[in-house]
Amino acid sequence: MRLNFRFSNLFGTAYKKGNVIFTSNGSGLLSPVGNQITVFDLKRDVSTTLEIRSFHDITHIAISPSLAMLIAINEIGEASLVSLISGAVISVYPLRHPVTVASFSPDGKFVAISKGHCVILFHAPCDKRLFNHLEIYRVCYGFTDDVTSIDWTSDSKVFAAGCADNTCRIFSVHKLKNLVVYGLSMHKNPIIGAFFYKDSMDLLSVSSDGEVCSWEATVRLEDLEAASQNDQEKVLFKLMKRHRHIPTTETGAQALITAVAFHKTLRLLVSGFDSGILMLHTMPEFTVISEVKLFNRPVTTLSVNISGSWIAAGSDEHGQLTVWEWRSQACYLKAESHARHMTSLAYSPDGLHLATGGHDAKVKVWRVASGRTLVTFSDHTAAVTGVAFPASKAKVVVSASLDGTVRAHDLVRYRNFRTFTVPTRQVQFASLAVDGPGSLVAAGSLDTFEAFIWSMQTGILLTILSGHTAPISAITFNPDISGYALEMASVSWDKTLRLWNLTGNTADEHNPSSLGNVKEVVNFAHDVLCVAYRGDGKELALALLNGDIVFYDPIEGTEKGAISGQRDLGVSQTTEQDLVTPKRSAQAKRFQTIAYSADGEHLLAAGDSKYICLYSVPDRALLKRFEVTCNMSLGGVQEVHDRRRFLATYGSDAVQARTLEKTSLPIPASRHGEDRSSRQWRPDIRVSSIQFSPTGDAFAATTTEGVLVYSLASAGSGFGVSSHFGYSQDQPGTWLFESVGLDEQCTPQNARAALADARYGEALDIIVRLRLHDVAEEVLEGIPSDQIDYLARQCPVHQVAQFLFPFIARQLGGRSRHVEFYIHWADALLRAHALALRRSAAVWALASTKSAEQLALEKLNKDPELQTPGLLIERGEWAACQANLIRLQTGLNRVKTNVIQRYESVDNLWHYLESVVNLKCAAMMDQNHDERSNAETSSIVVRIPDLAPSEQNSDDLIQNEADQTVPHTLPKMADKKKKKKTKQGASENEAKKPETNGVKKSRNSIKHTVKKETKCGARKSRDQGAIRTQ
Repeated sequence: MRLNFRFSNLFGTAYKKGNVIFTSNGSGLLSPVGNQITVFDLKRDVSTTLEIRSFHDITHIAISPSLAMLIAINEIGEASLVSLISGAVISVYPLRHPVTVASFSPDGKFVAISKGHCVILFHAPCDKRLFNHLEIYRVCYGFTDDVTSIDWTSDSKVFAAGCADNTCRIFSVHKLKNLVVYGLSMHKNPIIGAFFYKDSMDLLSVSSDGEVCSWEATVRLEDLEAASQNDQEKVLFKLMKRHRHIPTTETGAQALITAVAFHKTLRLLVSGFDSGILMLHTMPEFTVISEVKLFNRPVTTLSVNISGSWIAAGSDEHGQLTVWEWRSQACYLKAESHARHMTSLAYSPDGLHLATGGHDAKVKVWRVASGRTLVTFSDHTAAVTGVAFPASKAKVVVSASLDGTVRAHDLVRYRNFRTFTVPTRQVQFASLAVDGPGSLVAAGSLDTFEAFIWSMQTGILLTILSGHTAPISAITFNPDISGYALEMASVSWDKTLRLWNLTGNTADEHNPSSLGNVKEVVNFAHDVLCVAYRGDGKELALALLNGDIVFYDPIEGTEKGAISGQRDLGVSQTTEQDLVTPKRSAQAKRFQTIAYSADGEHLLAAGDSKYICLYSVPDRALLKRFEVTCNMSLGGVQEVHDRRRFLATYGSDAVQARTLEKTSLPIPASRHGEDRSSRQWRPDIRVSSIQFSPTGDAFAATTTEGVLVYSLASAGSGFGVSSHFGYSQDQPGTWLFESVGLDEQCTPQNARAALADARYGEALDIIVRLRLHDVAEEVLEGIPSDQIDYLARQCPVHQVAQFLFPFIARQLGGRSRHVEFYIHWADALLRAHALALRRSAAVWALASTKSAEQLALEKLNKDPELQTPGLLIERGEWAACQANLIRLQTGLNRVKTNVIQRYESVDNLWHYLESVVNLKCAAMMDQNHDERSNAETSSIVVRIPDLAPSEQNSDDLIQNEADQTVPHTLPKMADKKKKKKTKQGASENEAKKPETNGVKKSRNSIKHTVKKETKCGARKSRDQGAIRTQ
């Protein structure tokens, strides 16, 4: 099993905080999610994640208009430059202060970043080599509060900065005589946004109370070019119009503006309010175009795409993100995160969907390929504690909740078609399991310490399993259904494991306790938190409260071994509110969830830590640890300890002082896992559930950050973000297939040596890079057939399209006799990469949505190769791939024709041999008939006995002749036989033929005469017949 899993996508969280922005072509949306950035492709309905791995939450992002580059700034002021082609972080610039606004100039030469009460102008990164990617050009002062917005003129010479001190200041990038700094003060509340009109110095400003002011400049934008002349007048701004928004809240109070955006081409002003209302106005007339209520919470960010048709709005309280198409009044995208932490997840049997449940009482189903929400079920009224798919039904998802219900949902009609309850009492369910065929549903209770079994078809409660004395923490069915017994395992906080036999008795709906009995009870030294069966059902893994993982054999009833994983969970920095040291805190960590791999050789375990541990089951050893996050904004992440702070915090004097100052205790269980009454509250990182994909090439985990999906690094998958910007990208390689050029190790001798040492992946990698047909044929035909499917899944997509398909088509075109072997290769490659090739073809076929003016504006038309997205670019690679596929199809058709012809030849040979057998049988029948005739006529005794040896020799000769004769000789023998029957004087020709033919002729003449005499026996006497026979 390959172990090079890496982070691939983030589900469950669409938006957290900060600003959202559209990409340059308007079809992609970037949203900050914790310390990463999620990219939504609005046209393909796909979302990917930029793994920036910042040490704190990202609050501001900006895209360069001239380069495929992104600047992301976190909450402590660290600016990361990210390449949108490779997704890699180029450099990190420490600003050492929280940032409020970041904006690139339209020409991409400058970037303005507001830091404290000033605005810093940086030289933006360019395509030249620089020692420092960000160099300070100048600093603009004069503000008395934080800067809230920055906007540029069309020629990038002047920018306006709105401030929370109710003023707006206008700065020039270069020092001009007629414009240096100009202040506008007319608002009574903090300014939310200030924007220039297109190709003009006129601007508008919007304050939080809804007041909109339009300002007109006395100097045109073109006049700034000659600003160095002495006869130029100073730039003046005059207030032309004032408008005010008048939306109200549900209580009747005036709503405040929390976010604003402006589209310069359409002169469209978009305003978001704290009541969740979105309003659109045309400027400068201030005509209302549309008004819609998107959220129930304040709108925190707004963005308009380049065409002005889509408006992106986000609300950080519930993590909601919406793309509104205002012309059609339709919601193009509506992504909503789980309002609180997620508790469980489950893969569908086909691996295409992923279901999650959370504390917000919702069940969400996600598409694994796109990362988008398929459907959200909101039928539960309390926290969802478990979700599960039946192994044989991919369109049914079952969920359990603390509201006392277990619900079955239909993914075809998107409805709740079955609800399972306990009719006698109210029960809170803490665990859930569904058997493989999907006929039984089991749930463990949190308060009554019982397990309940229902029928999926009827919804009737079949049995109640009692025996535990503490809450049931986990329950699972044995996946092995080959036997006659149906086994179920349940673990509890009472330190026991109970194995139940559910086929011991007959179920009676009037007596729920008639079904199921205890098969075995196993006691442990600590509470059991979770349990998992191996794929074959012959081993159980249990996670204990002390951090150990115990392996148990349910057939033999013995403990097979254990893993002490408490040290693998790590030691994290404690907060000042904790009354224990980090070492003591680490001793309380444990695994909350475990999962077996498909082959049962590896085990994933995670819990109260930022690490996901991968263990080898046979060796009982830790193989790899996956770090969930490095976000210091979450608790339990930092591992570096400062003992000076510990002495100041945990010293005897400090503890005594805190004890004297502490007058009250927090209310117990007031909020699960959270104490937001503290001044500095941050959630702790933890993993609540983990599961392998049924395909074995990925696993998913529900964490505080969301659903993290780790998949095997498959070359050819690509990053998938540069297509939003019109850039092509090289596909990264993997540990098995490195997509690099030739080197000194890439030789035919090394390929043969790797093949001899059974290193088939390395040998295949070498021949794919060498592209020598004779060496490729030798290596491919030397690979065992049982390794073909595995190696085909690991091949890079571009290598499959460029080399393997043409080579297999060439071999099937008549150059190789191993037809079935190469058909197996073609089938494995198509099964593994057909979907990726189809996507690449679709991307290539999409027409560019940008006009020539837009491309010139974005300055992305320097290289024509950069304008074609996708893997197979327009230079002819896709056409070559299509030709190779046609050649492959032609070769398969030839193989089919050859097989049909060979079957026809075999069929003809079979008919011939069947005719020979029929002739031999006829000869034996004639011989028997002759013997019966001899018994009737006693006079026929002269020549027939003499022919017995010759008859035996004749049979042997006929058999030898049949073995050496081809099918086309059969009609000749039949013609000769007919001629012999009709000719007279056969005895004269008999002397001229060989001995074998003479024997045959004598035999045929005897048979002919006997038959003739039999017909004429009534007219002639027996004596005459005997004389004629002699």
